[in-house]
Amino acid sequence: MTELDQLISAAFASEGKQEDVNKVYLAMLRTPLFIPVEKMEEGAPVNEEEPFKPLFAKIEEQYFMLAFDTLERLTAWAADELPQIDYVQLVGKDLITGINDQVFLCLNQGTEFYKEFSPDEVKRLKTIVSRIDQMRNS
Repeated sequence: MTELDQLISAAFASEGKQEDVNKVYLAMLRTPLFIPVEKMEEGAPVNEEEPFKPLFAKIEEQYFMLAFDTLERLTAWAADELPQIDYVQLVGKDLITGINDQVFLCLNQGTEFYKEFSPDEVKRLKTIVSRIDQMRNS
C-alpha cells in the first residue's frame, strides 16, 4: 500500500472531509507518477514542444488520462500491451501544470484505491500549484 493509497482510503472513510482530501491533493502533487504514452518510432525526431503524447480515452465527449504511482501498477494495467506503449515519469505537480483542465485524471486504474480527479478537481489542483509557486517566489 502506497502513501497515496493510505490517504485516499482515509479520505473515503471520512466521506470526503476537506482536510483528508487536501492531504490526497498535496501528496499527489509531490509524488512521482508514471504516465502511459504513445511509443515513439525509433529514430523519429522529438518535438520539443510536445516530447510525448499521453494515452487517453474519449468516452461520451469526456477525456480520461491515466497515471500510476508505481511502475508496477502501470505495467500490470498495460499487461500484454506493454511492448506497444511507453511511459514518462513526472512529479504530480508537473503533470497537473501541463494537463488540460477539461480532462479526468485517473490515478491507479484497476487498483483497489483507484481515484478519479474530475475536471473541477484538476482546476483546484492547478490553483494549489499556482499558490505553491507564488509562495516559493515570494
